[in-house]
Amino acid sequence: MNFEYNPLGDGLRERLDAFFGRRNHFIEVNPGRVVMPKAFADIGDSIRELPIRQNDVWLMSFPRAGSTWAQEMVWLLGNNLDYETARNQLQQVRTPLLELSAIFSDDRSVEDTVTRHEKIDSVQCVHQMAGRRFIKSHLPWQLHPREMDIVRPKIIYVVRNPKDLCVSYYYYCQLIHRSEGTFEEFCDIFLADQAPIGPMWAHALAFWKRRNQENVLFLKYEDMKRNLPDVIRQCAEFLEYDRELTAEEVQKMCDHLQFERMQLNPAVNLEPLMKDSSIIQNDAGVKFIRKGEIGDWKNHMDSALSSRFDIWIKEHFEGSGLEFDYE
Repeated sequence: MNFEYNPLGDGLRERLDAFFGRRNHFIEVNPGRVVMPKAFADIGDSIRELPIRQNDVWLMSFPRAGSTWAQEMVWLLGNNLDYETARNQLQQVRTPLLELSAIFSDDRSVEDTVTRHEKIDSVQCVHQMAGRRFIKSHLPWQLHPREMDIVRPKIIYVVRNPKDLCVSYYYYCQLIHRSEGTFEEFCDIFLADQAPIGPMWAHALAFWKRRNQENVLFLKYEDMKRNLPDVIRQCAEFLEYDRELTAEEVQKMCDHLQFERMQLNPAVNLEPLMKDSSIIQNDAGVKFIRKGEIGDWKNHMDSALSSRFDIWIKEHFEGSGLEFDYE
């Protein structure tokens, strides 16, 4: 099945135009009626035809589910715990985001680097990577390369409770896309399944139903927060690390993955790509790696809004077996 790229309906286009403060930035991609930046049409077909290698490692998630955190762990486990490179080489170089060219195609917070990103085809960068590839993507299952379910490389998927995810996604849109709407407006968009790369429930359930495949490891963000050592060992086993990690090695990785250290690590916090962004300079409260807390949604949602999320979650996840922790 090939992708179809369609203009948004007038109502949705106007809604997203108002929230993001720009005109005609998004399109609908099918199958799935997925809202994507219109630049995705320039790379979508090449993504669909991208050759998959048996030894690939793919880190997948909906945006703001903890993929940057998990990505660092996975890359280290796949590269002999090479902390020196992890501290000095951009994560985007080590584990490129497949759809980066479309995501950063027109973002005012990174406008001084946009030209550089537009000249780089992120799909071709992935295609040309030498050796074992570690690749990150936020795309829903149906927009991935057609060979994904044939070759079946290793896939690690990270899911996060929808309430905390929505809060983090709102701040991400402020930082990366310089959105202008309110949190309540973003929640309306999210719950209407109209957020970019959404709907979140369909995204998560597509991977959840594949969780028992030998090539898929399904992780919960909340489990990483509560028991990171066990998740590290679980990932090491999944990636067929050549020996059992010692307690000291696990602790060293936990230290490296502390949120405070990740926030300060320029190799992962995106600040080198945004060093000239006015929002980074003027608003220290908005960071690419923000809080990482379970239950931060309580600081943003009143009981009425929380109840709307509860209804939405029950509607889409009840009976699936996928449950979430919220505090």
